[in-house]
Amino acid sequence: MSRFRRTTARARQLWIGMRLNPYAERVGAARARRGEDEPVPAITAPSDDDLPPIDVAETADDENLERRYVPVGLAVGAAWAWRMLVIGAMIAVVLWLLSHVTIVVIPIAISFLLAAMLQPLAAWLIRHGWNRSLASILVLIAGVGVVVLVMTFVVRQFIDSVPEFWNQIEVGLQRAQEWLEGGPWGLDGAEIAAFLANIQDQVTDWFSDNSQSLVQSGVDIAGTTLSGLGYFFTGLFLCLFATYFFIRDGRKIWNFLTGMLPAAGRDSMRYAGGAGWSTLVQYMRTVIVVAAVDAIFIGLGLWLLDIPLWLPLTTLVFLGAFIPIVGATVSGAVAVVVALVGTENGLWNAVIVLAIVLAVQQIESNLLQPILMSRAVKLHPLAIILAVTAGGFTFGIMGALIAVPVLAIINGTVRALNRYRDARREAESAEAAGTDPTDLGEASAQTT
Repeated sequence: MSRFRRTTARARQLWIGMRLNPYAERVGAARARRGEDEPVPAITAPSDDDLPPIDVAETADDENLERRYVPVGLAVGAAWAWRMLVIGAMIAVVLWLLSHVTIVVIPIAISFLLAAMLQPLAAWLIRHGWNRSLASILVLIAGVGVVVLVMTFVVRQFIDSVPEFWNQIEVGLQRAQEWLEGGPWGLDGAEIAAFLANIQDQVTDWFSDNSQSLVQSGVDIAGTTLSGLGYFFTGLFLCLFATYFFIRDGRKIWNFLTGMLPAAGRDSMRYAGGAGWSTLVQYMRTVIVVAAVDAIFIGLGLWLLDIPLWLPLTTLVFLGAFIPIVGATVSGAVAVVVALVGTENGLWNAVIVLAIVLAVQQIESNLLQPILMSRAVKLHPLAIILAVTAGGFTFGIMGALIAVPVLAIINGTVRALNRYRDARREAESAEAAGTDPTDLGEASAQTT
């Protein structure tokens, strides 16, 4: 037996003796108060020989050496740390696996968002007597047709406006040269011409030196483009196919998937899944309204200022609004650059466009979203930025597009699970009290 264990055993024996003597004194005092004269036998601490041998290992297990020698905060922190590491590793593995099947993941995610936008209209038609399959296919064709018509019109306007925009750029560059010659810099025209000629010679030399590599790069780009077109049409077909079935059989698909779960968690997951889908539908509806408001007011400002490419820029603002915060900033910056480069009073027009973009974004952030988004959909700006960043790094632009809707689904699902748990506890308490238990759906609605 080591010295530490012997010392521990003697300390325990001493503690037992100290606990016995006060007990004997209390017994004697009680007998004196009752008038009893019989002597109280003295109880002394037992000696080492009278005590049974102590199993130090058993004592250590009983007293839990971890609690004795490890601070509570450190033990709790360590328990949280390894659990968070396991969860983080699992999320990293899932994202890594998804990044290798993007040709399937991205179309399915986009079809999910399209179904969230189109399914309410299909449900309205079904409630009014339409066949489920017919309503789903008509809504899908109508949605795709509207997108194709709008994009065709915008592309045609863009092609028609490019020559005028290029002329405006040339005029702007000529004015910039005149300002450099007659402005505070006082540069000589010959110096500017020599500088531009030098740049042109360097560009020409670079092209001549790297012509072979450029040809090879062009061939590679052409092959990549053809392969990309193949992936694009494959993904487009998969997206439309999945959207149709999500619109028509979304509830059946979810019931089938949750049917594989244990019976104890089946009902709660079905309820939470329905709530998550409702959250996504409400989120997409709100995003469409916000994007339309942004596009209307910013596009109106661009049209009044006679900014080139105002219609394509308006479309870009509308599409950029589907990526919260980041998309609106990027599309607004593009509009400011076009106003700066492609107009006569470029600086003032750019300042005015920047003011319009900032004003519209402030109205959107402080008025529209708090009114249109309910408590179940509302997301913190920091969570949005982190989700967009993570989605962009993992899946590019499409990842940034689907990151916030996925976060909205998770938020709505977790809130629904909490409501379901609280409602079930209330129902169990009511049943135990002998009263009629409240229906689970009504109780969950009351908790919201």
